[in-house]
Amino acid sequence: MQARLDALAAVIERSVSVDDPDGHLLAYSSMHADADPVRVAAILSRQIAPEVSRWQDRHGIATATSPVRLPANPELGMGARVCVPIRHGGRCLGYLWLLDPGQSLDDEALALAEEAARDLAADWREDPDTLVRRLLTTGQGWERMPPQLVQVCVVIPASARRERHAIGGFVTDTHAAYLLRHPAESAPLEEGVTRGYSDPAGLDTAPESYRQALVAAHLAAADPALPAHVSWSELGVYRVLLGAADDPLAPLDGEQAHTLETYLDLGGNAQRTAARLHLHRTTLYYRLGRIAGALGADLDDGLTRLHLHLALKRRRLPPDLR
Repeated sequence: MQARLDALAAVIERSVSVDDPDGHLLAYSSMHADADPVRVAAILSRQIAPEVSRWQDRHGIATATSPVRLPANPELGMGARVCVPIRHGGRCLGYLWLLDPGQSLDDEALALAEEAARDLAADWREDPDTLVRRLLTTGQGWERMPPQLVQVCVVIPASARRERHAIGGFVTDTHAAYLLRHPAESAPLEEGVTRGYSDPAGLDTAPESYRQALVAAHLAAADPALPAHVSWSELGVYRVLLGAADDPLAPLDGEQAHTLETYLDLGGNAQRTAARLHLHRTTLYYRLGRIAGALGADLDDGLTRLHLHLALKRRRLPPDLR
């Protein structure tokens, strides 16, 4: 996609971009002198502002089958531009945008843009659910999709309703899996339904993202101490058990780590910990407060304590056994 946009922009000497029907910016060419505030804001946020989307929709782009000229809107900081719909089989896949502040794009340039839109549609025309299944299970096909930051969501049970705004998804006997653009919209809580989310990542690591979401969803279903909607990064102690955790103790110095380990070894008993460390209890509480602040952790939470205690003991293992 990027190569197609750069080639078109070079020939017609205009800034070019592509966004999807939901207003997510998918790709853009290098900026020419024609860039306006709306384009700059979209590049910075990777999202088309709602008021800009409304202005665009008023000109019938959602149902258009040929280029649509949009006049400038000074109130929005938006110059004139041309929208070329990217369509396949009666379905709108996205929009190719050409900035045209002087409204001087000729028929030849528009014909080249339409050809580029047809090429993009050909790249995307495979059924999204089929494409996402292959991407998540085999890692194949990511180069055919627009470059973007995504998350995988796994839903248990499989019969739960489909995720809104999913790029695509599929259902197995035990769960449903969906590919979502990041940041993903929060799904409403449903009785008896758990959702696991991967960390945000690129399409080229989709199978690992699928594994993260699958583990998170199954753990959320199995452990009532976890929230019904949980992300891989929130699994805490389970990531330690899986050997997949970053060191949560990195912000601590040696004295702080020793204080915390002693406190946890003694079951969180402040009086015994102060005696073991030869500290006044007030000094211990001060240290623990500093430790909790450095870690961004609640030391009164049982799962947090378990997570940190395991991490402390894991540090004592020889490197080849970790």
